[in-house]
Amino acid sequence: MRILLRNWHLKLSAVLLATVLYTGLVFSGSFTDLGPLDVPIEQSNQPINSQVLSGDLGTVEVRYRTSNDLAGTIGALAFVATVDLAEYDMSRAPEPQVLDVEVAVLTDGVEILSVEPSTVRVAIDRVESRTVPVEVDVGAVPDGMEFDEPVLGQDAVEVRGAASVIGLVDHAAARVRIDASGIDLNEAVTLVAVDVAGQEVGAGRIDIEPETVSVQVDVRFTETTQTVPVRPDITGTPAAGFALETLSTDPPLVTLRGLPQALAEVSVVLTEPLSIDGVSGDQTFEAELVLPADTQLADGSEASVITVTAGIGPSVSSRTFVVGIVCEGSGANACLPALDQVTLTLSGPGGALSGLEAADLTPTLDASGLAPGTYDLQPTIGALPDGVELLALTPGTISVTIEAPATPSPTPAP
Repeated sequence: MRILLRNWHLKLSAVLLATVLYTGLVFSGSFTDLGPLDVPIEQSNQPINSQVLSGDLGTVEVRYRTSNDLAGTIGALAFVATVDLAEYDMSRAPEPQVLDVEVAVLTDGVEILSVEPSTVRVAIDRVESRTVPVEVDVGAVPDGMEFDEPVLGQDAVEVRGAASVIGLVDHAAARVRIDASGIDLNEAVTLVAVDVAGQEVGAGRIDIEPETVSVQVDVRFTETTQTVPVRPDITGTPAAGFALETLSTDPPLVTLRGLPQALAEVSVVLTEPLSIDGVSGDQTFEAELVLPADTQLADGSEASVITVTAGIGPSVSSRTFVVGIVCEGSGANACLPALDQVTLTLSGPGGALSGLEAADLTPTLDASGLAPGTYDLQPTIGALPDGVELLALTPGTISVTIEAPATPSPTPAP
């Protein structure tokens, strides 16, 4: 027995060394280093009446060692990464602080080799609540509409959230839209926490109690204005040979006031009927406006008289004549035109043209000084009445043959 116990600590050390060497030999041939795996970071032990401002903490990369038999079965669910929020110093809230990430293995036979990152930045704030007023935001109001003071189901609500965010809240806004149809508003509206500038704050991080409030808004149409042109109501026709050349009004535009329904179809304002029947000169009228139903002048004046000027002038038209032609200046020679007639078109006052006859418009061909032969001559027309102009003469040239007179045959001697 004494022999067995002699130098027992040396013998024990030898056994432990052999065990370690054997274990190392086994691990070196039967185990594999794997990773990284992305493991979500979970939060635990959040302080009472607090709110985590940093949101999702992300993931950590875990590298691990396991036996070859388990290598293909290990996934992210084999690990749990946790940040203990109890380590956050609430006296420094809401300042971001660095906390350790602890990773535990949920499966036997797995050894964690490394965790990256090993720490994360966390921001936590105390939760506070306070009462704020409710205000209605109607946004842009359509033209021609107005509304009464909105009626709320309640004038104030409670907002609850991180102290740093709650401090920015000025009021709870009930945002509504006034419809152009003029329908009264009566509905439950979801509230939004906003700052003094009306901008939303703490989206998703503020609780409002209650979340909705009933809003009633009575809407009605109001008078608006519209500027439209004035159009004289002209009747009759001027005297024969005259026509309406110009028409003007002073002022050319008027501004009307009325409800949108009354102005919707108004595109022009007419005057009372103004007759130019049988006139042969310019006419000036002081005319009453015929205002559309349910409208009035925007300036509120009852006088609706404007000046209308009608410019009357000789009517200008055109007329075509087919006339014969005359050859002049050939002397004893014969002048033989290739055509007997030409077409001419005149323009001018209708009265002057109506008094013309074809016989008054005979064109001439001037053959003065021409020797016998064939020539292309241009027909000309004499003086025309005042205001009448020649628009066209067709054809513009005419082929003319000049022939000498025949020589008489000699008389035979008896």
